[in-house]
Amino acid sequence: MQTTHPMLAGLLLLPALCSAQSAFDGTWRPDPQRPTHPKTEVAILANGEYACPTCIPPYTAKADGHDQPLHGNPYYDTISIAIVDDHTIAKTGKKDGRVVADTKVTVSADGATKTEVQTIMGMAPVAVELTSKFSRISTGKPGSHPVSGGWQMTEMDVSNHVEDTSFKVSGGGLAMIDRMGRSFTAKLDGTPAPYKGSDEIDGVSVKLIDDRTIEESDLNDGKVVRISRWALSPDGLTLHARFDDLHGHIQEQDGHKVK
Repeated sequence: MQTTHPMLAGLLLLPALCSAQSAFDGTWRPDPQRPTHPKTEVAILANGEYACPTCIPPYTAKADGHDQPLHGNPYYDTISIAIVDDHTIAKTGKKDGRVVADTKVTVSADGATKTEVQTIMGMAPVAVELTSKFSRISTGKPGSHPVSGGWQMTEMDVSNHVEDTSFKVSGGGLAMIDRMGRSFTAKLDGTPAPYKGSDEIDGVSVKLIDDRTIEESDLNDGKVVRISRWALSPDGLTLHARFDDLHGHIQEQDGHKVK
């Protein structure tokens, strides 16, 4: 029996996908990420000093609420650490005198978990808020602040939802836009198209694999730097994403339709 060439099969699906509202149409919100192989992060807060030996690069700073110099960090050149109370600290990172990250770290009353809420400025047209949750792996030395010890991340979420992504299929093409200012409109036949709003990606090509799967290739100067595959669940309410940066780093994440 003769089989249909995959590309031809995709083209045959186009009229059916585009003749009515596509199941991809709508706004999708990524679900919180749960690391499969979390690394242990260590913090030490005692005797008026805060140390992060597992940070890259490691650093030690006075916990007096004043800016302290950082060396070798690509994101901040100063950091301030302030003790808010017995279970909370605040960290502020600056670059060239401008605040680029504000972080509030809160340890639970029983000391078993902590929550970090970090607001990042300058990464996108709007601030990005990340909420990370951790479980304690080891305790700090007696007399140290409860933030001290070893921690492993259990969950991370873009809690102000700036990664909400809207898709619209029409005219044999796919339009994408998100709240971070990234967007493209591309044909579903793999024809390259401009990608706007990213410092890392300047082009994109999109292929319809079947009526519930779309493959997106992100380009930089004409070369593919990442391949993403978007697969709809049977009920059309969950979108599974798989991201491959072509260097062996693969990330998978689900999202759900919010409208």
